[in-house]
Amino acid sequence: MLLHDLTPAQALAAIRAMRAVAEASTGLHPEEQKLLEVSARALGLSTDDALKAPVISAVDLAEIIVDPKARLRVIQCMLLMSLMDGSADREEAKIIEQFASVLGVHDSRVESLRQLAEGKMTRLWLGLAWRSYGHAEFVKALRDEGPRGVWRMVGPMVGGATDYALARRLIATGELAEGTLGRAYFDFIRGHGFPFPGEPGGVPERGVWHDLTHVLAGYNTDPQGEVQNVCFIAGYRREDPFFWLFTIALQFHLGMRVSPYSPGGHKGFFEPQVVERAWQRGQRMRVDLSDQWDYSPFLSQPLDEVRALLGVVPEDEITL
Repeated sequence: MLLHDLTPAQALAAIRAMRAVAEASTGLHPEEQKLLEVSARALGLSTDDALKAPVISAVDLAEIIVDPKARLRVIQCMLLMSLMDGSADREEAKIIEQFASVLGVHDSRVESLRQLAEGKMTRLWLGLAWRSYGHAEFVKALRDEGPRGVWRMVGPMVGGATDYALARRLIATGELAEGTLGRAYFDFIRGHGFPFPGEPGGVPERGVWHDLTHVLAGYNTDPQGEVQNVCFIAGYRREDPFFWLFTIALQFHLGMRVSPYSPGGHKGFFEPQVVERAWQRGQRMRVDLSDQWDYSPFLSQPLDEVRALLGVVPEDEITL
């Protein structure tokens, strides 16, 4: 997950850095061990390498991994490791801050972890919201459509900004033939009792791609299904995929409420093997569905053909 195109020596160094976080406080937690094992296999290493190699210092890691992007990804994997035991503590936050400083990496989520460890939840939430995908979409909507565009995004959250023409167009997908993407989308929305975009309480049209991802990838909307869906999205996202991994871990592993569309309180669902499989499936995608993808031409096409065209592979094609 996140790490790829590393030499064996670099891969082992990254695993050793993740070990440094895992052992910074209370020792190796079972979920931390799972993440190490899954990460090692994904990098072509044996699990013995992951569990027996000694931890690495920040200085030694900087000598082995010099590419700025690879350094950033290592820090991000360390951040995920810090959450695997179901909480964040100051020892783990401190060691990640040290590594980030030595490697010259700036990632706002390093500060977010420290805020979480210190119980500064308001600052944490505000920081996450400011740097979120949703905030970026607000900026785009304001730039492209003015205040009306922002209202079209915010309004549905409070039962406003209805667009019944849009709703009718999407409800009409129920008249498409069985086996088409559009009919599968209709069945997904109706089957879960969701309002359609344009109806009161429906997601903005800018968010249709998320539900279509559920349909295309075949993931449910229960906690594990949401984790899989978001990790699949992280796999195909071109810009800041770590945002999706970090926030879904906070929401469904630590039980925080991050998204206004999902309740908090769900813990322990960021399972390394499940996450890695969904991430790798997303990596196989040929299109970033979140980046102004026009879904309309695909609605009348057979679902299997759309999957093949976009690069959605069956789960059993991913070997871990």
